[in-house]
Amino acid sequence: MFFNSLGHRGAVTNVVERLFSFVDSPRERPWVAMGALAIFILLGAGWVNQAQVLPGVSTMETGLEGPVVDVIWDEDGHHALALVDSGEELALMLRDEGGTWSEIQCNCNATAIGGSSSLWLVGGEDGWFGVMIPGDNDIAPRSLNWQSPAPDIVSLDGQLASGWLIAEMATSRTVYSWSGLNVSEGATYPINDISLDEIESVSGGALIIGHDQTSNPVLGLSSEVLIEAERNTTGPPILTMLHRGAGAPLHTIIPVDGHFEGCIQNCLIAIVGGGDSIYGITSDSTVGRNMHRIAGSIEVSTITMDTQNMLWFKSENGLYNLEIGDQNPTLVKLPDGTPSDLHSASMAGDNVVMFSEEGDTRVTIDPMAQRSLLRSLSLLADLILVMSFVAFFGFGGYALLRKHDVL
Repeated sequence: MFFNSLGHRGAVTNVVERLFSFVDSPRERPWVAMGALAIFILLGAGWVNQAQVLPGVSTMETGLEGPVVDVIWDEDGHHALALVDSGEELALMLRDEGGTWSEIQCNCNATAIGGSSSLWLVGGEDGWFGVMIPGDNDIAPRSLNWQSPAPDIVSLDGQLASGWLIAEMATSRTVYSWSGLNVSEGATYPINDISLDEIESVSGGALIIGHDQTSNPVLGLSSEVLIEAERNTTGPPILTMLHRGAGAPLHTIIPVDGHFEGCIQNCLIAIVGGGDSIYGITSDSTVGRNMHRIAGSIEVSTITMDTQNMLWFKSENGLYNLEIGDQNPTLVKLPDGTPSDLHSASMAGDNVVMFSEEGDTRVTIDPMAQRSLLRSLSLLADLILVMSFVAFFGFGGYALLRKHDVL
């Protein structure tokens, strides 16, 4: 056994000496260097390719028979309420903890959903209003006290005690607030060409997005419209224009209350996303300068923000994420087989959820998986870098000792 061990060690020593002799040969050094460079290039390309493929992505069939117009989730991301375009009308769909979607019979024509992860609100035609607790199967209708004939609710948001809504009568859209069961007088924006599309409760009031129906020969379609709504105890809400400009229409308001700590004044209260722009709205009712038009993006269709303040949005060019404060977004590569026609981005617990254009497929993204993978790749790259330095110093030291006849 001892002699076998010696023989084995001798063979290994012989192989090592041949390897070092090959590396130390002046004729072979250029080829060794080129080979090492090629290996590093291949490893780097592999790392770049792997980093681009988004980890933590899962795809599943939903069974929904139409595009998802809007969706809201509970705090854990298990239950959901969605408006689905079934072709002739909007269907109110409920998702249970097992992932099965079923239609809710509410004896109403639902037109809008809103609220929070702990209480869902539903609005419908003729002023129909209902509330629902996540996990329940039934909606509790509430009879709001309208000061005029009840219009059709277009958009709503808030809590059970108070909130905001946009309602439509004929072709006119009006902003209301409610407190308890009492609805305020309605406020219409004085410019007839401005159409109000969606309202969202934020710190200090509400934000409204809409679009301008006029066309400017120089600027093109001026369709970015952002309006602030304030409560008025003696009359209709007070509407103030915050932004009106050229660009694809705004389509998403993301309240950010509680997301950013340490802010004392002029805090960011919301992020507004549009077809080719992202704007931050501060508490002093100004459009934040730290937000901008999205570089390199075209026709952004949907956007959401995860719990780590990372924005995720889908554009014509693909899926991007953008950390608040960065100038340029990062294009991420989805795994093979993932649908590319993603819409209706939202947060389900800690996960980003998007649906395919027809609503039949759900794509779930775990943002923490990307951070974990990038961290692992970074640590692995550091380890290989250290090992490479050790190897080069070893070869260099061996060559130097051989040159001076130490070995």
